[in-house]
Amino acid sequence: MQDSKMKSGIPSLLVSSLKKISKKFAGLVVLALSLFLSFIMVITGPSAEPLEKTERSWPVTVIVAAPTNLPPTLLTFGKVESKQVANLNTNISSPVSEVLAREGDWVEEGELLIQLDAKEGQLTLDVAQANYDRNSAILASVRTDFELAKDLTANYQQLHEIAESKQNRALDLHRKDMISDAQLDTARQEASESSITMQQHLARVADFPNKIAQQQASVAESAAYVQRATLDLEQTQIRAPFSGRVVSSNVSKGDRVIAGATLITIADYDGLEVRASVPTEVGFLLGQAMRNQQQVQASASINGSKILFVLDRLSADIKPGQGGIDVFFRSNTGESLDIGLVVSLAVDLPIEEDVISMPVHALYENQTIYRIEEQRLEAVSYETVGDYIAADNEFRILIRSPQIKAGDQLLGSQLSRAMTGLLVDPISSTSSSLNIN
Repeated sequence: MQDSKMKSGIPSLLVSSLKKISKKFAGLVVLALSLFLSFIMVITGPSAEPLEKTERSWPVTVIVAAPTNLPPTLLTFGKVESKQVANLNTNISSPVSEVLAREGDWVEEGELLIQLDAKEGQLTLDVAQANYDRNSAILASVRTDFELAKDLTANYQQLHEIAESKQNRALDLHRKDMISDAQLDTARQEASESSITMQQHLARVADFPNKIAQQQASVAESAAYVQRATLDLEQTQIRAPFSGRVVSSNVSKGDRVIAGATLITIADYDGLEVRASVPTEVGFLLGQAMRNQQQVQASASINGSKILFVLDRLSADIKPGQGGIDVFFRSNTGESLDIGLVVSLAVDLPIEEDVISMPVHALYENQTIYRIEEQRLEAVSYETVGDYIAADNEFRILIRSPQIKAGDQLLGSQLSRAMTGLLVDPISSTSSSLNIN
């Protein structure tokens, strides 16, 4: 009986075990079935052809190379100055009576600017004139005495001869014992006194030219004092030495000025110029151009107007602490500029041959530009010649390259991925000679 129970229990245990296993691996069976069906669909489905990969082209602008001769432009700053700036002063000390010109006023040559008190100067002139008149009168008196002395010489000579004759008669009479010794002594005394008087007179006559020269010197000295006093009196009137504009006025009515102090400053507006500093090598080129009789021009935009300048001269030395040389430009059109105004100056340097004007954005690092050949870029090296301002005021760079010929197409766009072989699509074209001044 136990055996029959054992036999009947074995099948039921097997069935329960199989149920447990089937639950455990059901997920794996489902996964395997899904993979099998997907495989059947792939191998039995229609086949698709692969897509053809196309190269992208970049739209760019083109600049047609046209090498030509152009003057590079040097951009620098200049300051408007005057060739003549007069700091007017006086050599006297005097109160200010009136100020007739103020800062900014336009004055003409010889115009009265400042009037100082002339009372002290007039007194000094009056004293000097009185001394001159007195010395002149003394000189006239000395000359009169000289003439009188010369006229009296003959009289003195006659008196001397009479005394000598009287003495000779007295000697003859004394030898004949006709007069006493006392009478002879009297005749001799009178002859000696007459001789002394004659010699003194001749000495005075001979000394008169010295007295006249001395008095002439006194007259000349007093005349110089008169001239000095006259100049000092003229110093009470401060006049414009030339036509121009008053730059500054440093005194007012009632001020007492001292000798040598600057009272007013005036600038000659007929001699306005622009002083600019340029590198030494550029200064050498400008100097060479002037020696070759070549006109060097510059331009500046002032108050919205374009003003042209011409190089007038170069400084003779380099100032301490300055890295360049000063050059001076004059205006040919006579504009009235403000002294001290700082202007942006564009200087046309001597002409360079076979150069190409390129916009800045068309230049790449390592002195490289790109030429377009069959719609692909080709790197070309170049040499920078200088800056250039086109007719439309666009800033450009002048370059030169022996690899570039007239008619070559150059890349005019800025591409971040520019490299040799890059495919491009030109969409517009301009000439490098466009907008050339």
